[in-house]
Amino acid sequence: MSKEKLEFVEPVNTNTDNEYSREPVPLGARKSCFSLTIVWTGFVFLVTSMMAGGGLAAGLTFNELLLAMILGNIFLCIIAGLVSVIAYKTGLTFALLTRYSFGQEGSRIASLFVPIVNLGWYTIQAALYGHFIAQVFNLSYTGEVIAMMLSAVIMGIFAVLGIKSLAVFGYIAIPSIVFLSLGTAARSVQTIGGWQELFNYVPLQPIDLLSGITIVIGTWILSTATCIADIMRYGKSKKDVITASTIGLLGGNTLMISCGAIAGVAMNDGDLINVLLSFGLVFPSLLLLTTNIFTTNGANLYSTSLNLANSFKLNRNMMLAVLIAISALATMTQPYKIDSLFVFLSTLGIIVPPLCGIILADFYLVHRGKYIDYHKAAFKKWNLVPWIT
Repeated sequence: MSKEKLEFVEPVNTNTDNEYSREPVPLGARKSCFSLTIVWTGFVFLVTSMMAGGGLAAGLTFNELLLAMILGNIFLCIIAGLVSVIAYKTGLTFALLTRYSFGQEGSRIASLFVPIVNLGWYTIQAALYGHFIAQVFNLSYTGEVIAMMLSAVIMGIFAVLGIKSLAVFGYIAIPSIVFLSLGTAARSVQTIGGWQELFNYVPLQPIDLLSGITIVIGTWILSTATCIADIMRYGKSKKDVITASTIGLLGGNTLMISCGAIAGVAMNDGDLINVLLSFGLVFPSLLLLTTNIFTTNGANLYSTSLNLANSFKLNRNMMLAVLIAISALATMTQPYKIDSLFVFLSTLGIIVPPLCGIILADFYLVHRGKYIDYHKAAFKKWNLVPWIT
């Protein structure tokens, strides 16, 4: 596949925001395919995907589960690839892309939905990590609160440092996650009596294959439809961004779901952290959870800051400071215990992906695969058609 030559004005960056939150990423700042793959795969590695695998194992045979994983992730790869190509061609964040579809002012509202969901999950993950630390070290209630607040702050540092720090941490974290996940899955297979027993497994409460595919798609449809643009805008070619997005989903998401499913069948628990603890492996469980949550939450808050910088027209670093403070304080409510919060965020997670559909239709159908250069475009204040649809 030949490289497509990008043509847009490269402005002189006169502000201190080196993450290009309000302008296209210049060609000189683009990253390698390997770097993009590391950042995106680190984002995809998440405990909840493992838990989804455990949930699937409760209703599908292992053969059905493998088929659901493949079909679900192929669908995610198609959406991810389409969004990634737009981001690569324009060099823009998801928030700035919404200006073409929703208008200058409409974009500020459209780009608010994504960060609300992301900040909610960021806070829950930070609180969950702090709670885990408190359990491991037998901390008091006050100690747990401090651990949760510090988790929110420390995870946010990677977002402050930007895309480079996320890539560097990914280089360290991903091998650890892969090794521990595969090792735990292998130990689980030994516990159940071998691979043959795994494939002979029959769920007690079967679900249909379509439901299984839907669950796989649900694990990453939000970030695949939105946040991925904030990473792939750094791509050097169409081939690079499609390759990086595909490896992250077919490789990373499949690994997380399958390892969770194996643990779910063998140990009746899809959470690999709990499985490691049941084996008495406290340090490996701590390492897995640390690398797992930190890679995802850093990228999560990074994307959130880009969206809100567009909505409120603030400097990205200033916005990050506000977000980290809000999240740290919010962990004091122990949000991992609040079922209604999960329902609220899940509902928003259903509402947000259609924004991606509007952008895809606008770019590929209305504008036939090419937007006017961002610095030359005359955006309307409001574009009512997308809101109606």
